[in-house]
Amino acid sequence: MTPASLFSTIRTHISDIREIPAPEAVAGAPAHEGKPYRDPLLFVDCPASKWLDLARFLKEDPQLDFDFLLMVTAADYLAPAPKMDVIYLLFSMKHRHKMFVKLSVPREGASVPSVMGLWKTADWQEREVYDMYGIRFDGHLNLKRILMWDGFTGWPMRKDYVHIPDRYDD
Repeated sequence: MTPASLFSTIRTHISDIREIPAPEAVAGAPAHEGKPYRDPLLFVDCPASKWLDLARFLKEDPQLDFDFLLMVTAADYLAPAPKMDVIYLLFSMKHRHKMFVKLSVPREGASVPSVMGLWKTADWQEREVYDMYGIRFDGHLNLKRILMWDGFTGWPMRKDYVHIPDRYDD
């Protein structure tokens, strides 16, 4: 399926999603930079409240069959408006197509539904995002720190994180 046909199939089930267009080429950019490269993948923006419905549909619909969660990560933005994005990269082994799903959440009290019940690979990846950004995954069965120690204060990948020197800073 092409990204356009993927999007139209998904849009019939979840109308609240929107496609994220490819970036435009910068006018006057040097020739070696050319047009910004982007794989022909589908990039969509989904409300966090609809994420579990969309995820279930992406996995269970036979036309889509996104049976593998490749990656879960996040991004923190302080400007122009403070927010965080949770980003998922999904893959269909059968159909060989990929897509990115982005969920925007507020920085304070950020949470999204866990998809650990749909894709087992979400287990440690959601824990890593929680550990680095402080984004909660509602329904995760073991949401605790995975990279930092239990007594660690803060979320080190947030842009406003300030490291307080301690005994480990030799």
